[in-house]
Amino acid sequence: MAVLDRYIIRLIGFSGLSALCALTLVIWISQAMHDVDLITTQGQSLVSFLIVTGLTLPAMAAIIGPVAFFIGLILALNRLNSDSELAVLNATGMSPLRLLRPIMTAALLAMILCGLLTTWIVPSSIQTWRTMITQIRSDFLTKIVKPGRFNELEKDVIFHYRERSGDALLGIFIQDSRDPDLILVYVAEHGRIVAGKDGNYLVLENGSVQRETRREQDASIVAFQRYALDLTQLAPGNEELVFQPHERLTQDLLVAYVDNKETSANEIRIGAELADRLSTPLFTFTFASIAFGFLGRPRTTRSITLTGIFATIIVGAAIRIVGFALIVSQKTSPYIVIISILFPIFSALAAVSFNLITTRKITTHHYFSFIPLVWAARLIGRRP
Repeated sequence: MAVLDRYIIRLIGFSGLSALCALTLVIWISQAMHDVDLITTQGQSLVSFLIVTGLTLPAMAAIIGPVAFFIGLILALNRLNSDSELAVLNATGMSPLRLLRPIMTAALLAMILCGLLTTWIVPSSIQTWRTMITQIRSDFLTKIVKPGRFNELEKDVIFHYRERSGDALLGIFIQDSRDPDLILVYVAEHGRIVAGKDGNYLVLENGSVQRETRREQDASIVAFQRYALDLTQLAPGNEELVFQPHERLTQDLLVAYVDNKETSANEIRIGAELADRLSTPLFTFTFASIAFGFLGRPRTTRSITLTGIFATIIVGAAIRIVGFALIVSQKTSPYIVIISILFPIFSALAAVSFNLITTRKITTHHYFSFIPLVWAARLIGRRP
């Protein structure tokens, strides 16, 4: 690889990675603020908090990756222009295609990195995150809940017990008002958490269940000596862990997409998820072509580069939005994956072709417009 190629790739890579780290850190901080309750209310340690929130970093990086590469391209090309390096390279006779080679090489490296994130690292990290959240919620009910407090297991579910005696909970009070048409209140002298084949149960003894509905003014109270309450009714996440399409591994989605054994709703979601995972890394080539078209020409220090930068951002954002819209509009199409993959490739080819054609026209136009000026300069120079 030539020294020029390494220099441009290094410049693009440094700018892109800097943008990726900065944007990911900002989004991670805002996202982590929503998970502070893991420490404040669910009794988890700082290490668990950092691990859980850190598992979301690959998903953020996969979304931001192509955009960060686009920002790195804009910064790198703008620096080459502002330092007059492109002007020097153009003066040496370097063709536009020669500059396109290191840009596309950087786009290939960015595509490989984003592809690893979207197809392998992100699904694995999301599955690990989901498993940890489920375990945290299960431990919250069975181990973390403190005696003498009215703990909110989730919205509209209140759990309270007076004290613990061995493995038994004494003075239990549970209010479940998630269903506005049916409010359940469980009161028991003591209870015990029992592990069964189908899951964990809270076995209540010597208590009553109060049922209150909107249709009936009076609440009905049923006394019991023993009542088994499924914990999945109280704490979210204790149910059987079923991964959604965006949480499943790519190879599993490919097998399900080819076999067509899923429900129609799942097939649509699987196709859209595969299309998004496989097409997102390819937009690095599209962004590289757009940046090369608007900012890859040498400019003097007096030229206004803000117009080119704004045009690059607007066109790149418009094409990315069209890519999202294409996935949404073609969800039911059996060719959604192929269509989504071909769109960024054709967009990149169209951008490069249009730029080369336009460059030739502008160069020819400038050549004929500068001929009278050259003749006048020569005549002036010949005067004694």
